[in-house]
Amino acid sequence: MLRRKVYDALIEWKGRAHKPLVISGQRQIGKTYIVREFASREYDGCLEINLSTNPETRDLFKGDLSVDAIIKRMNVMFPGKPITPGKTLLFFDEIQECMAAYSSLKSFSDDKRFDVIASGSLLGIMMPNIGGSPDEPGLLTPLGYEECMTMYALDFEEFLWAKGVPEDSIGYLKSCIRDRIPIDEVILQSINSYFREFMVVGGMPASVSAFIESGQFTGSIRTLNELNSVCIADINRYNKGIDIVKTLECFDSIPDQLSESNKKFRYSRIRGEKSRKAADRYMENLLWIRGAGYGNFCYAAKDLALPLKSKRDQFKVYLSDTGMLVNRYGENCLKAVYSGTYRYNLGAVAENAVAEGLMKSGYMPRYYSITKGPKRMELDFVVETGDGICVIEVKSGKDRDSPSISKVSQFYDVAHRIMLSEENIRIDERGIENYPLFAACFFRETEPPWDGPAL
Repeated sequence: MLRRKVYDALIEWKGRAHKPLVISGQRQIGKTYIVREFASREYDGCLEINLSTNPETRDLFKGDLSVDAIIKRMNVMFPGKPITPGKTLLFFDEIQECMAAYSSLKSFSDDKRFDVIASGSLLGIMMPNIGGSPDEPGLLTPLGYEECMTMYALDFEEFLWAKGVPEDSIGYLKSCIRDRIPIDEVILQSINSYFREFMVVGGMPASVSAFIESGQFTGSIRTLNELNSVCIADINRYNKGIDIVKTLECFDSIPDQLSESNKKFRYSRIRGEKSRKAADRYMENLLWIRGAGYGNFCYAAKDLALPLKSKRDQFKVYLSDTGMLVNRYGENCLKAVYSGTYRYNLGAVAENAVAEGLMKSGYMPRYYSITKGPKRMELDFVVETGDGICVIEVKSGKDRDSPSISKVSQFYDVAHRIMLSEENIRIDERGIENYPLFAACFFRETEPPWDGPAL
């Protein structure tokens, strides 16, 4: 079993007063597996209802949605499966396939006798449809009656766990990042190598397992091919007519757009149409990709002032899993990432990995761009931290020229200027903090300690 941080979050949920839990996230990240594992360890029994593969189970939620009525139907549909309050976990898998099941969470929340976990792969695009439809009129969204948790593919720390790296070794890395002191060079070389593996393999559980079991990329490549096919299948299944083609065009354009020197997503790059016309044509299709969990949006910051505000019409789009991005670039990119071949343009992969690491650490990364005047600068990422604004530049090659991050403090009050590369931790003569790329996955360690009440 791959060790996952979300398991600890499930333990915390169970150990306090709670509402039904809704776990969202892209397909194939291990939602069903982790809930099954949690149920087997923490409950006497589990009634798992897959609303996608067993469509007849949707009848459980027809008509009266009181808890007593639903449990009565369950007892008939699943004879011999005891359903005991407090001891049986009710697990509604792929809940986006049944709006009535989602609406029933309000009843379970009010009733409080049963622990309920629901999961779904496309909640970001399906759930907004609740509120009445020709098929299921008058259904209510149970807002305020459920707890929500977003699950991601494995982060780099979980990947290190899978490789068997000891806890104290990971703790050493975190302490070096936290205290801004160099990492032992032998250890740094090993962790940089592991991070290159992680960028190639990605964090999707099946890909990680295939790599860990064999120590080779072959099984991982095969798995990532299948996962990219699953994404395309979702696009075909959950879009209609011309929207299938348009959504596929958006998805296929993301790797190419990230390879541009200006990585800002431009609708006009999809088909070469004028920008406004292209935006009107493709905007909803691109939002579908985000809602399905396949794309991470990084908006431009309006200004470098707290709180950070976004320009909603200017953004970059990264793939949610860097392994899937490398897979889409092909074998030459894989070899270049793993070997650190700088003649290959690895900027897109490095930025994608940093964006992924920041988002999995709980940050909302933005970027900052001014194209004219004395303040002209391009900053790859901007995040809010506990002691102010942090600006980040990502360097994937040997070029360490960084005019933007060098001069940003002349115009703005920023708490940290950070350069991410494969180099060791140091603070250079300009006051810029240098960290290895993988530090983006441990970015919380750079935060000042919080001395207030528990968050």
